[in-house]
Amino acid sequence: MQNESTTSKQNVKDNLDFNLIIHMNSLISLLKQFLCPGCNKYWDGSTTVKERNGLYMQLEFMCYNCGFLTRLYSSPKMQNGRRHEINVRLGIGGTLCGLGRSGVMKLLGALNLPLPIQEHKYREVQEFILNYVEKAQEQSMIDAVQDAISEAGGVEELTVSGDGAWLTRGFSSLHGIAAICSTTVSPKVIDTNWCSKKCSKCQGAESLRHVNFDLFSTFQENHECQLNFIGTSGAMEKEMIYEMFCRCLPKYDIKYISYIGDGDAKVHKYLTTNPPYPGVTIKKLEDTNHFAKRMLTRIKKIKQENKNEVLSDGKKIAGKGRLTDADAIKFKIYFAKAIRESKTDLDKLYEKSWAIFKHHYSTDKEPMHDWCDPQWCKYLQAKLNGQQFNHNSKPAIPRACLDLIKPVFHELCSKTGLARVVGGGSQNANEAFHSLLRKKRTTTTITTTTAATNTSSSESDDEMSFIPNDKNFTDLTQDLIALELSEEDADMDYEPGGDD
Repeated sequence: MQNESTTSKQNVKDNLDFNLIIHMNSLISLLKQFLCPGCNKYWDGSTTVKERNGLYMQLEFMCYNCGFLTRLYSSPKMQNGRRHEINVRLGIGGTLCGLGRSGVMKLLGALNLPLPIQEHKYREVQEFILNYVEKAQEQSMIDAVQDAISEAGGVEELTVSGDGAWLTRGFSSLHGIAAICSTTVSPKVIDTNWCSKKCSKCQGAESLRHVNFDLFSTFQENHECQLNFIGTSGAMEKEMIYEMFCRCLPKYDIKYISYIGDGDAKVHKYLTTNPPYPGVTIKKLEDTNHFAKRMLTRIKKIKQENKNEVLSDGKKIAGKGRLTDADAIKFKIYFAKAIRESKTDLDKLYEKSWAIFKHHYSTDKEPMHDWCDPQWCKYLQAKLNGQQFNHNSKPAIPRACLDLIKPVFHELCSKTGLARVVGGGSQNANEAFHSLLRKKRTTTTITTTTAATNTSSSESDDEMSFIPNDKNFTDLTQDLIALELSEEDADMDYEPGGDD
């Protein structure tokens, strides 16, 4: 019974381990309902803020009757540190939400909470958090590499996906980032890199050049410059990914021998002409999602180019009962599903890809369902049940329209074309990761695992935060971990012929 009682008390204590926002008047009203320990009378007295640091406060309650003092500390201190937990949590919350100090002040103002009035104190907390971010991110990526090796059967030559991103579109951004992800069942980030054509600290120090050249020279010698790339913004991606390929051997004692990328051949060409490992040729694997999207773009292009042409049946390609954009999207989804399900078998992939076209091209006089799957093909389902199937039971895409887009299937669904995606993978993990980093306006000081914190940048500076893989999100103050990146393929509700 005693053990059960102890366990119950511990559970209650754990359930109460959270922060609570309460109005001061409510707290004072509660105190007035209790007896003062000093005079044993109902408490009535004064309340004084003895210490304040950010959201942390030390309150002192003095009884008017006997002068007895009671102190309340609004937050505990961090283990092995002098900072208070609530302020660290505030910094973490602002970082994860993309809020800088001014954004946090607006939020606290709306909640009628004390404002963090000292900017340098807020920066100190951010720098304190950065140390935990760096440690957590490095350990997270090391664990992700070990997971990838384990899933590959202990082989230390991995297939990875890589992709770059820019802060602004149009290849004119001053800042670029790139990530390498594993291709496990649950892909994770295993390395990150960044490029910058601008250093805010250097720009800010330019005003010292003519005022105090000695101080300017001292600054130039001692600060960690963020400018690490000179060249076109479009060339950032290949340089960043190449650097990560080169350093994986000394960093993790592994090699990246296969690379999953999109249709842009610049990265792979750079890896081929400048081999990161002697005697090893990096194999390029096509991103299956990008490859499948070509089905949609090519069909739409044909529709646009032939929108005014009269087809063999005397009608145009577009319109009611013709080839719609929705049909083109379905073809793309069917094609992507066929690739995902058969990307290790070229012959099977060839049959499943052409089954999409032949299923829709079929008529009662000329059924073409030999490569269809009974799971979605109503014709095969009816045949297995000994029933007749009427191809005209619902509107179909006219053959004249299908004849016009047949060259797309010849191009993409030939064995030569499909061989590019055999064994391929996806960059979904990279794109999901990059979507977390793009922020148009933020004063986040956590920029990357290796970049120095820019304490002099204003809110107009564009910055991006790197977030590590997810392991445990229960206590951010102890071990900062972010999001586990898992491959989220396209919606699989649609299937080839599944709308019969």
